[in-house]
Amino acid sequence: MSSGLHNLSTVLKRLEAVASRLEDVYNVSQTAQVIHDEPDPNAQARAAAAAAAGPPPVHPPPPPAPVEQPLSVIAFEAQIMQGKVKPFIKLTDALAVPSVIEQAKKTGDLFNTLNGLIKTAGACKKPDPNAFAELLLGFQPDIESITKIKDSSKERDWVHHLSMLSEGASCIGWVAENKPGPFVNDIKDSSQFYGNRIIQNFKEKDPKHVEWVRAYMEILDELKKYIMEHHTTGLVWNAKGITISQYQASAGGGPPPPPPPPPAVIPAPNSGAPAGGHAALFADLSRGEDVTKGLRKVDKNEMTHKNPALRGGSTVPSTPGTSAVAPKKPIKPSKPHALMGKKPSKFALEGSKWVIEYQENEKSLIVENGELNQIVSLFGCKNSTIVIKGKVNAVTIVNCTKTSVLVGSVIASVSVTNSPSFTLQITGSAPTIQLDSTDSGQIYLSKDCLGVEITTAKCSSINVSLPVEGEEDGVFEEKPVPEMLRTLIQGGKLVTTVVEHVG
Repeated sequence: MSSGLHNLSTVLKRLEAVASRLEDVYNVSQTAQVIHDEPDPNAQARAAAAAAAGPPPVHPPPPPAPVEQPLSVIAFEAQIMQGKVKPFIKLTDALAVPSVIEQAKKTGDLFNTLNGLIKTAGACKKPDPNAFAELLLGFQPDIESITKIKDSSKERDWVHHLSMLSEGASCIGWVAENKPGPFVNDIKDSSQFYGNRIIQNFKEKDPKHVEWVRAYMEILDELKKYIMEHHTTGLVWNAKGITISQYQASAGGGPPPPPPPPPAVIPAPNSGAPAGGHAALFADLSRGEDVTKGLRKVDKNEMTHKNPALRGGSTVPSTPGTSAVAPKKPIKPSKPHALMGKKPSKFALEGSKWVIEYQENEKSLIVENGELNQIVSLFGCKNSTIVIKGKVNAVTIVNCTKTSVLVGSVIASVSVTNSPSFTLQITGSAPTIQLDSTDSGQIYLSKDCLGVEITTAKCSSINVSLPVEGEEDGVFEEKPVPEMLRTLIQGGKLVTTVVEHVG
């Protein structure tokens, strides 16, 4: 009995503990509810601050990735502009008089314009000749300024400096040449003429002038090297590029022009209509008697066998109800090439270049007193004789036929291109004779010109007449230039020799 009471008291104590625990939990939950229902005094302040701050800032989209420039553009900027032109201008500022400094700055502007043209070519497809000519007009102001500075300067001690820069400015013209490398080399030779005089005059007095000349010549050498690497046969354009107008619009900040509208949709022809030609003919024949329903009845006054007055003409006058079709005008035949207008001839000294063009049947054209910086250019002459007196820088003969050239001495080279049946006589000396795409030519050399180097490409029937030793002047021995070559493979290389005929 006592054990049962003990168990009952134990159960009651446990129930009291559970009830007390439940009361504590209930009180805590009520307190939390009261705290949650009370308003937050700082809530309105935080909301007002958020409203005043406005929406979060919108960050602009990242700029587009820069377009990768062609290697030719990067190379010109690094090799020419940064590597040669800017150091030359800096050297000029520390050495020269104001007129030469100004001329050097104009030279830098000229190369900057060239840099812009190269960037344009790297981004654009090749334009038509008119658009390209407009681009070349950008060089004109700087070239005129360089020439004007030289002509107006009164600095006698700096005349060769000004002349050297003026002659070298023409190197920009390589962008319009098919063989830009040799073109720049010719311009360098003309400029080097004045550079050599500067070196001769200042070699002992002030070696900085010698350094200045060499710095400018390095520009031309580096330009030729750059051209032979990136623009061997002329200025290279981007075949997949945009047009010039689109490039100029994007460079100026404006949007590119919209693309052209799509072509109009032409409705497909009705499959039920007969096609032209034989199909239309058979379709009409299959109509039977209905084929004549569209014909007009001919009146008696329109019948030639009933109206003798109509027999004198080849056409029947139209009636008021019919419309006459105007006969087609005959096509005017084009003139044959031989009857086309003859281009005007030209014989003039333009700067340091003798321009002789389209001379025909002229036997007494003489270039008097040729100078070391002058180039003689013959183009399109026919059956003519040109005499060049003095010592000139170079002679070029292009697209001439049966043309004879007598020249004294040449510093650089004599070049003959696509000029059949030519005759060339050198009475002085010349280091190089270049023949290209020319057939049937005769070359006479003097005793002073026996060290010349003759190069030929795609030529035939070329003979060289050499003076006979021990004989009087005018006695020559003719030697043919070999045309037959033999090529062997030796050690993985091609070895070419001239085929010699014995017997």
